Amino acid sequence: MKNKLSSVLVVAVAATFLSTPSAHAAAVEDLGTLPGHQVSIASDINEFGTVAGVSMSADGRSSNAVRWDRFSPISKLDDLGFGSWAGAVNGSAMVVGYVADSANRSQAARWDDRNRLTVLSVPGAESSVAWDINDNRTVAGTATISGVEHAVVWDRDGVAFVIGVGRAMHVTSDDTVIGYSGNAPARWTSAGQGSLYVYDNAGAVLSGHNQAADAVGRVGSEGVLWPGRRRVSLGVDTLPRDISDNGYAVGTSGTQAVRWTVTEPPVAVTLAPSPSVAAQINNAGVVAGTVGSSAVTWNSAGVRTTLPALSGSTRSSVTGLAENGQVIGTAGFADGTYRAVVWR
Repeated sequence: MKNKLSSVLVVAVAATFLSTPSAHAAAVEDLGTLPGHQVSIASDINEFGTVAGVSMSADGRSSNAVRWDRFSPISKLDDLGFGSWAGAVNGSAMVVGYVADSANRSQAARWDDRNRLTVLSVPGAESSVAWDINDNRTVAGTATISGVEHAVVWDRDGVAFVIGVGRAMHVTSDDTVIGYSGNAPARWTSAGQGSLYVYDNAGAVLSGHNQAADAVGRVGSEGVLWPGRRRVSLGVDTLPRDISDNGYAVGTSGTQAVRWTVTEPPVAVTLAPSPSVAAQINNAGVVAGTVGSSAVTWNSAGVRTTLPALSGSTRSSVTGLAENGQVIGTAGFADGTYRAVVWR
């Protein structure tokens, strides 16, 4: 999805996708589960249609990181025999997340395009998680060392650099790392080896970012934009969830989906009546979210399209949006199970 992926637009295929961005996907595809599982979640999608996520048993006791390639069935990613989770995929179909070890501790993991596992070690850490990867193969994550959570960056060779107490949650295409320094939202340049900038006070919550490391989030009940080194308030009872590279943010005001201009003062446009959520926006101005119990998209003019429902499902939601308009999410069923889906 746009918030996690670095630039994958350097080849002709992706360039073709971006030349005709769609306002909505044409059809829903059930991504399925591994044998014996009843639940799956799509965590991230790249511009080539590769999806990373998790397949699980209904009771959650069995969980495996998986990848769905565009024209291939679900595939289980290698693990240590005790379960795994996947959260992000880059343009080369490399996936990151974690594997569980024999002591049921999470260990940061990276998988190549053939599903082969590399455990990303951190000297002295009891546990770790890899949250994001860019096309430079820089990985952002966290590690618990002596009981304290630390922000960690792994370089393309898997060498770990502990950059301080906190969490490294995202990494942009130019290796800017976004997360928390201590308990304050922050960013680091040069894969954590450069300067540190703190967005706001401790206790503020990050909820989205773009490739320029502009961010959105919340301070108490107040929604906030952090473009560059500025702080722009969206007012009480607002929650921005994503921000594009070209000046728009989306989220909720109260219980209604909203799009804001990233200006001072910001201009809000209500996209749908309550209950609705605008969850993702790409640089073509396509917004993905939910209205009621249905996944929807809005085009740049604000025209809404309800995404097709998976046969037999009772509800759907969005978990990611690619720059070329592909949308990932979940379809829920009356028995409480749900499966990963993609709208292309």
